[in-house]
Amino acid sequence: MEIMLGKTAGFCYGVRNAVQKTEKKLKEYNELFCLGELVHNGQVINKLEKSGLKLVEKVDEVKGKVIIRAHGIPKEIYDKAKKLNIEIFDFTCPNVLKIHTIADEYTKKGYYIFVVGMKKHPESLGTISFCGKYSYLIETKDELDIKCIKQIEKIGIMAGASTPDYSINEIIDVITKKDIIS
Repeated sequence: MEIMLGKTAGFCYGVRNAVQKTEKKLKEYNELFCLGELVHNGQVINKLEKSGLKLVEKVDEVKGKVIIRAHGIPKEIYDKAKKLNIEIFDFTCPNVLKIHTIADEYTKKGYYIFVVGMKKHPESLGTISFCGKYSYLIETKDELDIKCIKQIEKIGIMAGASTPDYSINEIIDVITKKDIIS
C-alpha cells in the first residue's frame, strides 16, 4: 500500500507559529497561562499542558505571564490585561492581527462592518471587537435584514479563516444585489 500525504497537510502558518513560540517560552518559564486553547487540537494542548501551560478562560485567572492564542482575543481583554499589569506574549496569527487592523481602520472611516463567522469562535469574537458599535457578526445570509442594509451607506464585509467560502459568497450576493444596494 502506498500512502501519500498532501503538500498542504498539517498546521497553517498561524497555528504552527503559535505552537512553536509557546514551546520556546515554556522552556524559559516553568508556568505560563493561555487565554482559551492556544489552537484547536487536543493532542497539542495536552502536550503543552504537560510542559507547564495552564489554560484559563478569563484574564482575571492569570497568575503570571499570559499567551494570546492563535485565534486572538477581543480588544477589551488586551485592555484589561494591561490594567492588571499582566505580561502578554501575543501569538495571534499575523493574518488575524491584520484583519483586526483593517477592521479598526474601516470602522474609523465610517463603514458598517459585517463580520462573517461563527458567533462563538474566538477569531470572530476578536475581530468584531475591533469594529465598534456599527458592526454585526453574522453566520448565515438568513440573518440579514434587507431593509436595514438599504439604509447603510458604506459597508465592509470581513471573514476569518474558519468561515466557509460559500457562506461568505452568499452573504456578499445578498448585500450587493442591485435591487438592495443602489
